[in-house]
Amino acid sequence: MKSLLKPELKSKLDQAIGHELYAHLLYANVANHMQAVGFFGAQKYFQAESADEFTHYQKIVDFINDRGDVATINALPKMSDMPKSLMDCFEIALEAETDLENFYVKLYEEAEDKYMDCVTAQFLLQFIEIQRKSVGEMKDMLSILKICGDNSAALLELDEKLGDGV
Repeated sequence: MKSLLKPELKSKLDQAIGHELYAHLLYANVANHMQAVGFFGAQKYFQAESADEFTHYQKIVDFINDRGDVATINALPKMSDMPKSLMDCFEIALEAETDLENFYVKLYEEAEDKYMDCVTAQFLLQFIEIQRKSVGEMKDMLSILKICGDNSAALLELDEKLGDGV
C-alpha cells in the first residue's frame, strides 16, 4: 500500500512517537523515585501520567498505520532527571510538557503550511490541546507547591490528594 504521508512528515511523526515514549518512560522513572522517597500519591499520579503518554504514542502509531505507513521507533535518550522532591517532579514534568507543546505546535504548522497535509494537521490539534492542558496543570501544581514550601504536613496532604486524582 502506498503511504499517504510525505516521507519528511512521516519522519516528524516518528519523532513525535519518540517524544511520547520518552515522556512515558520519564513519568515512570519519576513515579519510581517518588515511591522511593515515600510520596505514594505522587507515585500513583505519575504512573497515570506515564500511561497517558503511552496512549498518546499509540494514537500516533495508529494514525501512521491508517495513512498506509508503519511507525518507526528510534533510540530514546537516557533518563537524566532524578527528582528528589515533589517540586523537582513537577519542574521536570513542566519542562517535558512545554517541550512537547512546542514540538506539536511546530509540527502542526509544518503539516499545514510546508507539507499542505490538512489531515495530519487536523490530527495534531488534539495533541496541542492535550499539551495546553498539561502545561497549565503542571504550572498549577508548582504554584501549590510554592505555597506549601517546606511544610511537611502540607506536602503530605498534597501527596494524598495526588493519589486521589487531585
